[in-house]
Amino acid sequence: MYLDLQIYSGLGNIIAIVDSVRKDISIDSKIVLSLYENKGINFDQLIQISPPLSPENDFDVKIYNNDGSLALNCINGARCVSKFVEDNSLSAAKEIKVSTDGGLWHLQAKSNEQFSASFEVTSPIDQITLDSGGESLILDCINLGNPHGVTFQDKDSNINFLKTGEDLQDSSYFPDGVNFGLANILSDSEMELRVYERGVGETAACGSGACAAAIIGISRKNMVAPVKVNFQLGSLLIDYKKESHLIVAEGSATLVEERQIEI
Repeated sequence: MYLDLQIYSGLGNIIAIVDSVRKDISIDSKIVLSLYENKGINFDQLIQISPPLSPENDFDVKIYNNDGSLALNCINGARCVSKFVEDNSLSAAKEIKVSTDGGLWHLQAKSNEQFSASFEVTSPIDQITLDSGGESLILDCINLGNPHGVTFQDKDSNINFLKTGEDLQDSSYFPDGVNFGLANILSDSEMELRVYERGVGETAACGSGACAAAIIGISRKNMVAPVKVNFQLGSLLIDYKKESHLIVAEGSATLVEERQIEI
């Protein structure tokens, strides 16, 4: 069997998309892991897009990390799905509703390769203090479908980001792992962010990580929406309405390549 992949970049976060709307294709964790480890396909997440189970939605998606584990949310992936739908003329609607295992995305194509993804956030923010290499690490934690823990540090902080992210995956506080964010506030409406994603490692960008950091920054650090979140290859603009619990992430999504793989 041959599998057609369209591979996108959401600010350097590489998203492979499998079209199960027009083709009857079954994907599972073993296939995803094999694509990454044995077939030489580079991606951070793989998203399978399918016809909706509910007539109220436009599409359903299943999200996998490159180790085959399931993810419940991926906002860079959401924007790539919006771009995929546009590229393949799968919908003429200005806004599409996409069901995930972690909730509902509302997706819109903007202009100049910019796309927005919005979803509702009702999870509380919890603050914990953990030991990290003999130092106290303060994490603000929120679940956006995926669990996130964010620490706010100065740019010259001596925290070992990669080791801390790896160690947190084995923490008893996070039995299913955690997406670890290291944020540096630049102004009341701008920050820099690195994210170590569970099941992947550090990625060039993490959309749900940007949303988590922005929500915490607005709620706990006196930041003002919309917040510009800077990654290695670009930025996301995050708007958060505390009253309605609605968060909107806007940024780029581009097609990188198309591949056909025998599985």
